[in-house]
Amino acid sequence: MNKKGFTLIELLVVITLIGILAIAVLSALNPIEQINKARDARKRADSAQLLKGIDRYFASNEKFPWNNYDDYNASADVLFAGTAEMVGVGICGNGVTTDGDADGSDTDGCGDDGYLINTQELKAQFGKRDYFKSTALDADKLYIFKDIDEPSTNVCFVPASKATRDTATAADTALKDLGDASDGVPDSISACAGAPAAWGTMADDTCFVCIPEE
Repeated sequence: MNKKGFTLIELLVVITLIGILAIAVLSALNPIEQINKARDARKRADSAQLLKGIDRYFASNEKFPWNNYDDYNASADVLFAGTAEMVGVGICGNGVTTDGDADGSDTDGCGDDGYLINTQELKAQFGKRDYFKSTALDADKLYIFKDIDEPSTNVCFVPASKATRDTATAADTALKDLGDASDGVPDSISACAGAPAAWGTMADDTCFVCIPEE
Protein backbone atom coordinates (compact mmCIF):
# COMPACT_ATOMS: atom_id res chain seq x y z
CA MET A 1 0.00 0.00 0.00
CA ASN A 2 1.37 3.38 -1.05
CA LYS A 3 1.61 6.12 1.61
CA LYS A 4 1.16 9.68 0.44
CA GLY A 5 3.12 12.51 2.09
CA PHE A 6 5.13 15.64 1.48
CA THR A 7 8.43 15.46 -0.26
CA LEU A 8 11.50 17.14 1.24
CA ILE A 9 11.32 19.89 -1.36
CA GLU A 10 7.66 20.57 -0.56
CA LEU A 11 8.44 20.79 3.15
CA LEU A 12 11.28 23.20 2.50
CA VAL A 13 9.00 25.39 0.37
CA VAL A 14 6.35 25.48 3.12
CA ILE A 15 8.92 26.28 5.82
CA THR A 16 10.36 29.05 3.64
CA LEU A 17 6.90 30.54 3.05
CA ILE A 18 6.12 30.43 6.79
CA GLY A 19 9.43 32.17 7.51
CA ILE A 20 8.70 34.90 4.95
CA LEU A 21 5.22 35.46 6.41
CA ALA A 22 6.62 35.59 9.96
CA ILE A 23 9.20 38.20 8.95
CA ALA A 24 6.51 40.24 7.18
CA VAL A 25 4.25 40.17 10.26
CA LEU A 26 7.09 41.17 12.61
CA SER A 27 8.11 43.98 10.27
CA ALA A 28 4.55 45.26 10.15
CA LEU A 29 4.11 45.08 13.92
CA ASN A 30 7.62 46.40 14.73
CA PRO A 31 7.63 45.43 18.43
CA ILE A 32 10.27 48.03 19.36
CA GLU A 33 8.14 50.79 17.83
CA GLN A 34 5.08 49.51 19.69
CA ILE A 35 7.03 49.58 22.98
CA ASN A 36 8.20 53.14 22.26
CA LYS A 37 4.65 54.23 21.42
CA ALA A 38 3.47 52.83 24.75
CA ARG A 39 6.28 54.70 26.53
CA ASP A 40 5.28 57.95 24.81
CA ALA A 41 1.63 57.44 25.74
CA ARG A 42 2.62 56.87 29.37
CA LYS A 43 4.85 59.96 29.39
CA ARG A 44 2.08 62.04 27.86
CA ALA A 45 -0.41 60.87 30.49
CA ASP A 46 2.05 61.38 33.35
CA SER A 47 3.00 64.82 32.04
CA ALA A 48 -0.67 65.83 32.04
CA GLN A 49 -1.12 64.42 35.55
CA LEU A 50 1.95 66.29 36.83
CA LEU A 51 0.76 69.51 35.22
CA LYS A 52 -2.66 69.18 36.85
CA GLY A 53 -1.00 68.53 40.22
CA ILE A 54 1.08 71.71 39.88
CA ASP A 55 -2.01 73.70 38.85
CA ARG A 56 -4.04 72.38 41.80
CA TYR A 57 -1.20 73.19 44.20
CA PHE A 58 -1.01 76.74 42.86
CA ALA A 59 -4.78 77.18 43.11
CA SER A 60 -4.74 76.08 46.77
CA ASN A 61 -1.56 77.86 47.88
CA GLU A 62 -1.16 80.77 45.44
CA LYS A 63 2.41 79.67 44.80
CA PHE A 64 4.24 76.88 43.03
CA PRO A 65 5.98 74.02 44.91
CA TRP A 66 9.41 75.45 44.09
CA ASN A 67 8.49 78.76 45.76
CA ASN A 68 8.91 76.96 49.12
CA TYR A 69 12.67 76.71 48.68
CA ASP A 70 15.29 79.29 49.59
CA ASP A 71 17.18 78.38 46.42
CA TYR A 72 14.42 80.01 44.38
CA ASN A 73 12.79 83.42 44.53
CA ALA A 74 9.54 83.24 46.48
CA SER A 75 7.68 85.11 43.74
CA ALA A 76 5.43 83.05 41.47
CA ASP A 77 6.34 85.32 38.54
CA VAL A 78 9.96 84.21 38.18
CA LEU A 79 11.27 81.67 35.69
CA PHE A 80 11.51 78.04 36.73
CA ALA A 81 13.07 75.26 34.69
CA GLY A 82 14.34 71.81 35.50
CA THR A 83 13.66 68.10 35.46
CA ALA A 84 10.93 66.33 37.38
CA GLU A 85 13.26 64.59 39.84
CA MET A 86 14.51 67.95 41.15
CA VAL A 87 13.38 68.59 44.69
CA GLY A 88 11.75 71.91 43.83
CA VAL A 89 9.25 70.41 41.41
CA GLY A 90 7.38 68.87 44.33
CA ILE A 91 7.47 65.14 43.55
CA CYS A 92 10.74 64.37 45.30
CA GLY A 93 12.21 65.93 48.43
CA ASN A 94 11.58 66.10 52.15
CA GLY A 95 9.85 69.47 52.30
CA VAL A 96 12.66 71.30 54.10
CA THR A 97 12.71 74.89 52.81
CA THR A 98 16.51 75.10 53.03
CA ASP A 99 17.14 71.83 51.22
CA GLY A 100 20.39 72.16 49.29
CA ASP A 101 19.12 69.82 46.57
CA ALA A 102 16.61 72.37 45.35
CA ASP A 103 18.93 73.57 42.60
CA GLY A 104 19.10 70.06 41.15
CA SER A 105 22.82 69.70 41.81
CA ASP A 106 22.49 66.83 44.28
CA THR A 107 19.23 65.06 43.59
CA ASP A 108 18.51 61.83 45.44
CA GLY A 109 15.69 60.45 43.34
CA CYS A 110 12.43 60.11 45.22
CA GLY A 111 13.69 58.86 48.55
CA ASP A 112 11.39 61.41 50.19
CA ASP A 113 8.03 62.74 49.05
CA GLY A 114 7.77 66.34 47.84
CA TYR A 115 5.07 68.95 48.34
CA LEU A 116 2.79 67.69 45.57
CA ILE A 117 2.64 64.25 47.18
CA ASN A 118 2.51 65.47 50.78
CA THR A 119 -0.48 67.68 49.94
CA GLN A 120 -2.09 64.77 48.06
CA GLU A 121 -2.15 66.61 44.75
CA LEU A 122 -0.39 63.50 43.42
CA LYS A 123 -0.45 59.95 44.75
CA ALA A 124 2.72 58.63 46.39
CA GLN A 125 2.98 55.89 43.73
CA PHE A 126 3.44 58.61 41.13
CA GLY A 127 6.94 59.31 42.45
CA LYS A 128 8.03 55.73 41.80
CA ARG A 129 8.14 56.25 38.03
CA ASP A 130 11.60 55.62 36.56
CA TYR A 131 11.93 59.10 35.11
CA PHE A 132 11.57 60.73 38.53
CA LYS A 133 14.87 59.22 39.62
CA SER A 134 18.20 61.01 39.31
CA THR A 135 19.59 57.91 37.58
CA ALA A 136 17.21 58.25 34.62
CA LEU A 137 18.68 59.04 31.21
CA ASP A 138 18.22 62.63 30.04
CA ALA A 139 16.08 61.51 27.11
CA ASP A 140 13.76 59.63 29.49
CA LYS A 141 13.10 62.47 31.95
CA LEU A 142 10.23 64.93 32.15
CA TYR A 143 11.17 68.61 31.80
CA ILE A 144 9.38 71.45 33.58
CA PHE A 145 9.36 75.01 32.30
CA LYS A 146 7.53 78.15 33.48
CA ASP A 147 8.50 81.41 31.87
CA ILE A 148 8.85 84.78 33.59
CA ASP A 149 5.51 86.49 34.33
CA GLU A 150 3.64 83.50 32.88
CA PRO A 151 1.04 81.72 35.04
CA SER A 152 1.12 78.54 32.98
CA THR A 153 3.62 75.69 33.25
CA ASN A 154 4.74 73.26 30.57
CA VAL A 155 5.75 69.64 31.13
CA CYS A 156 7.79 68.28 28.23
CA PHE A 157 9.39 65.02 27.13
CA VAL A 158 11.51 63.66 24.28
CA PRO A 159 9.33 61.33 22.16
CA ALA A 160 10.75 57.85 21.69
CA SER A 161 8.62 56.43 18.87
CA LYS A 162 8.87 57.34 15.20
CA ALA A 163 5.09 57.70 15.01
CA THR A 164 4.99 60.26 17.83
CA ARG A 165 7.92 62.16 16.35
CA ASP A 166 6.43 62.22 12.85
CA THR A 167 3.03 63.33 14.14
CA ALA A 168 4.54 66.09 16.26
CA THR A 169 6.85 67.25 13.47
CA ALA A 170 3.90 67.50 11.05
CA ALA A 171 2.11 69.89 13.42
CA ASP A 172 3.35 73.49 13.37
CA THR A 173 3.33 74.01 17.17
CA ALA A 174 3.53 70.48 18.58
CA LEU A 175 7.31 70.41 19.02
CA LYS A 176 8.99 72.82 21.42
CA ASP A 177 12.59 73.90 21.73
CA LEU A 178 13.65 74.30 25.37
CA GLY A 179 16.85 76.09 24.45
CA ASP A 180 20.04 74.53 25.75
CA ALA A 181 18.93 71.65 27.98
CA SER A 182 22.31 69.94 27.93
CA ASP A 183 22.84 70.73 31.63
CA GLY A 184 19.44 69.29 32.53
CA VAL A 185 17.90 72.75 32.97
CA PRO A 186 16.06 74.30 29.99
CA ASP A 187 16.65 78.02 29.54
CA SER A 188 13.82 79.05 27.21
CA ILE A 189 10.82 77.70 25.32
CA SER A 190 9.83 78.35 21.72
CA ALA A 191 8.49 76.60 18.65
CA CYS A 192 10.90 74.00 17.29
CA ALA A 193 12.20 74.71 13.82
CA GLY A 194 11.58 71.31 12.28
CA ALA A 195 12.69 67.91 13.47
CA PRO A 196 16.15 67.73 15.05
CA ALA A 197 18.92 65.73 13.42
CA ALA A 198 19.18 63.53 16.52
CA TRP A 199 16.54 62.99 19.16
CA GLY A 200 17.30 62.91 22.86
CA THR A 201 20.82 64.29 22.70
CA MET A 202 19.96 67.28 24.96
CA ALA A 203 21.78 69.58 22.54
CA ASP A 204 20.74 73.11 21.63
CA ASP A 205 18.40 71.85 18.92
CA THR A 206 16.68 69.07 20.86
CA CYS A 207 12.92 69.17 20.39
CA PHE A 208 10.29 68.12 22.94
CA VAL A 209 6.59 67.34 23.00
CA CYS A 210 5.07 69.61 25.63
CA ILE A 211 1.87 69.47 27.65
CA PRO A 212 -0.40 71.37 27.24
CA GLU A 213 -0.29 70.98 23.48
CA GLU A 214 -1.31 73.99 21.41
